[in-house]
Amino acid sequence: MKDARWLALPLLPPLAWTFLKIGLVFFGGGYVVIPVMHHELVQNLHWLSERQFIDGTAISQLTPGPIAVLATFAGYKMLGVVGALIATAAMFLPGSLLMIFLSRGYEALTRRNAAKKALNSLTPVIAGLLIASAWQIGRTAIANWYGVAAFVIALIALLRFKVSPALLVIAAALVGMLFHPG
Repeated sequence: MKDARWLALPLLPPLAWTFLKIGLVFFGGGYVVIPVMHHELVQNLHWLSERQFIDGTAISQLTPGPIAVLATFAGYKMLGVVGALIATAAMFLPGSLLMIFLSRGYEALTRRNAAKKALNSLTPVIAGLLIASAWQIGRTAIANWYGVAAFVIALIALLRFKVSPALLVIAAALVGMLFHPG
């Protein structure tokens, strides 16, 4: 019975704490947090299966703020609308508080040599996290010839022809509906 999710209200604090922790490392763009979310939600807590994680990531690409929507999806899967609201709020709370704090002294911070060095050293780490995200999603998503073909076509379209990622997502959804109606 789907309406009995309120019986799982004791899960609200762990749900909030999990997404608050994820939100603490949610810097550098949404894709950077995918390995963290995958580790917590799939491997550690088993709140989502590999397939649900991939589906949630795919669904989140259709909305603004893509990866953050994965928190909403996971919260909803756990505790319905209340879980979605708690997970989303917890995910954004650390970054929002940090931005409020940093915005006040941004100009002074960027003039400091130590801050410049710290920010410059984050770039390779973020690149590594992006590659890890691609690897984790690719392991599950590219499981047959169709997945390999979609990957190659999307990669060429992005790199060679500079096709908008939004158009690729829409095209993939349409192809999936037409050729995989089951």
